[in-house]
Amino acid sequence: MMKKIKNNENNWLSLEIPRLDGLWSKSFVLGFLAVGVISCSNDNLEEHSLVRDSSSLIANSSNVEVLDLKEEDFYTPPTTYAVTKDFVADYGADKIFDTDDSEKLQTAIDDVSKKGGGKLIIPKGNYSLSDIKIKSNVHLIINNEVVFRPSIRPDDKNYAMFTFGRESIVVKNVSLTCSSAAKFTVDLTNANNANVTVFSFNNVNNFLIADFRVLDKLTKFSSVAMGITKFNDKYFRPRNGVIKNGNTFNSDYGYGLVQIQAAKNVLYKDLKGTGGVTLRLETGWSFMNDLQQGGVEDMFGENISCTNGNAAVMVSPHAMHNGKVYINGVTANSCGFAVRIGAGFISSKYTNPDLTDGTFSKVTINNVKATYGNSKAQLKPKHYMFMPCSLRELIDENPISTGGDSYWGPSISVVKNTAQYGVTINEDKVTGTGFKDGFIIVTGDDAVKQCN
Repeated sequence: MMKKIKNNENNWLSLEIPRLDGLWSKSFVLGFLAVGVISCSNDNLEEHSLVRDSSSLIANSSNVEVLDLKEEDFYTPPTTYAVTKDFVADYGADKIFDTDDSEKLQTAIDDVSKKGGGKLIIPKGNYSLSDIKIKSNVHLIINNEVVFRPSIRPDDKNYAMFTFGRESIVVKNVSLTCSSAAKFTVDLTNANNANVTVFSFNNVNNFLIADFRVLDKLTKFSSVAMGITKFNDKYFRPRNGVIKNGNTFNSDYGYGLVQIQAAKNVLYKDLKGTGGVTLRLETGWSFMNDLQQGGVEDMFGENISCTNGNAAVMVSPHAMHNGKVYINGVTANSCGFAVRIGAGFISSKYTNPDLTDGTFSKVTINNVKATYGNSKAQLKPKHYMFMPCSLRELIDENPISTGGDSYWGPSISVVKNTAQYGVTINEDKVTGTGFKDGFIIVTGDDAVKQCN
């Protein structure tokens, strides 16, 4: 059967947004003032004339309908290119790791953008780079035998390899894709500073990232990160895009392939993660929660998988009040969970006294499959209460990373749902192989804090 779960129902109803003509309202206004003297609404977060409206795709009902998600509803590719340039032939890149290619690649991107936009071909080779600012109308076509590494960093500050509209005018109509059906590689295993994210999205509109794999080493950021940025005294978030055909390997429990703090109308498709969380809809950034700017709205996931990790999909609002999420097709092999849905809460790190427990207006989950594993799921003690008592002795007593707080152990359940907002799960399409009875879908009522 299909079941609509509403824990703490009264709280959810008090935050429900009115519908228009049977569908949800097109805009989502938070109604909270920012900290201090700043007073902003989410209207600042995008140029309305440029944002598509996919809100009607997820109707407000308890039915779980499989949506026909089309990439053209999220990203519009160019039909013509003003120029085509080659990074090696035209800009002198030498294709060896020993050379920092950041300056040359930035020059090439700036040049293509100034000439009206077009293709920048990245031939087979090894490239070291960091802090590359993608500019409007630039499309990187990357050979599948390309390997990118972070360039040497002089300090331990946080950084990104590619940024999209950070503290800048909007970046429009951009893509990074592979020139063949295979994937290009981003290798983080030799980074001298592991505080790195690969793709950082902020004030960007109409984007595509596809055909990539990230070789991680338990770095402390997700490979793809989306959040707000300030420009001309307004806040902006990523909108209208596709992230697809991406893999990450050896991710940390608290991170993984994609984390979305703020975005609107984005499709996440055919994503795989080994370690961590593959698709993390967790709006926990302290700055954003205190300001009540950002959050996610109209998020769509399709074919998301996890191996030897925390979860394939995680939903956690913290103190943000978010829009709608639709996920269809989740697979987990030896992960803590296939899907983790958490309640809103106010972290002790937040300073805004007017915050309330966060929500999503609607979360829809369909077609979830998980296979139990008894030793290679990434776990934290806060979730042991959802595990059968008979399995707790299988948890490794040594943390995964020295001094860390996550551990190898057995899979816990297929779905964990402790939300106090509206979640619709098609229980007929949630299956678990090898799990003990009663541990397919678990809620707060199933928690066993102490075992005899």
